[in-house]
Amino acid sequence: MSLLEEWLSPFATVNTGFREPNEYILQYSDSPQPQQCVISGGRVESYLTSQTRAVLNVIFDRGAYLPDLGLWLDSRRKRSVGYISHAHMDHVARHQRPILTSGTRVLLKTLLQRSDPCTLEYGETYDTANYSLTLYPAGHCLGSAQVLVRSKVSGQRVLYTGDFKVRPNPTAEPLQSVSCDTLIIESTFGRPEYCFPPQEEVLDSFFETLRGWLNRGETPVVLAYRMGKSQELLHHLLSQGFEVALEESAYVVTQSYQEAGVEFPGPFRSFDGTFREGEVLLFPPGKGTRAALERLKGRRMVAMSGWAVHNGARYRLGVDEAFPFSDHADYSELVDYVKLVNPKQVYTINGFPDLASHLKAQGYQAEHLKSGQASVQLKLL
Repeated sequence: MSLLEEWLSPFATVNTGFREPNEYILQYSDSPQPQQCVISGGRVESYLTSQTRAVLNVIFDRGAYLPDLGLWLDSRRKRSVGYISHAHMDHVARHQRPILTSGTRVLLKTLLQRSDPCTLEYGETYDTANYSLTLYPAGHCLGSAQVLVRSKVSGQRVLYTGDFKVRPNPTAEPLQSVSCDTLIIESTFGRPEYCFPPQEEVLDSFFETLRGWLNRGETPVVLAYRMGKSQELLHHLLSQGFEVALEESAYVVTQSYQEAGVEFPGPFRSFDGTFREGEVLLFPPGKGTRAALERLKGRRMVAMSGWAVHNGARYRLGVDEAFPFSDHADYSELVDYVKLVNPKQVYTINGFPDLASHLKAQGYQAEHLKSGQASVQLKLL
């Protein structure tokens, strides 16, 4: 049984065809009529009806897969060809032929040193016999990109967002909206409770808190992931005149940002174990940070996270203060983006199913795909 047949088996009965070895009869559970098709190389090549056509199926299994095209999007497993939307490790594998932006390639140069990357700039198109794909900024972090896949059979456009941010990010290209027919959208904050306050208000409160601690002779420790959010916050802190020391791994990533052309509005240093009065420390969250700063007296810890919209978040996160600052779109921004790109079909992934339910109530054809699940509404490609 081919990989596609195995994945489709929960949704369709697969029988071998009676004319050629690669012809099959698919009896879909939601369709009264069996459909005769050609499966070749693990892909549905065509449906043998009065109007022969190819179909688009979306499978979500540690990454999004378009089996009709043989194209993986953010697969967590190594593939011969795979698109990488950005450099966060929950979207990355050591593909033989990764497709990615130059910014993402800089951040992943060590991981992909044995790969043969296809590097694209925003707006540049990559062509194959069956499809073309074009990358557009996602605003999430350096090099983050949405990908628009266009069928060469019908011209249908499929947009995969990856992680994206709508609000300004001084260390990433701003999000560009892209119209499409089918949208595969991340839904990390896909619940109505995750609507963030205006970013300027959050940052003002954050800066005021840091200055208050510094005026009392305390040392602020800002907790943010080493890649992406650390560099975004570093830029904001430097623009406000703060002196900043970065944890070593975050400092190395920041050097890669500079290598890619990102400029920061002031000097900063790598934390070497010495504490300097008046500095803000920028560290990734985790046990290692607490151990490294154990002997620092008068430290105050602040978390910058979208999860901080909840009351009492600072207690759950084990910090003195927490602010709802994220490098993802919030719930209202996700809904607005769907309206903006105006797709005929929406698949939500990597988050809560509430977004798909809301979109369906608004009249969209929408479905939330869980890991290992295939879409059963097959669309013409």
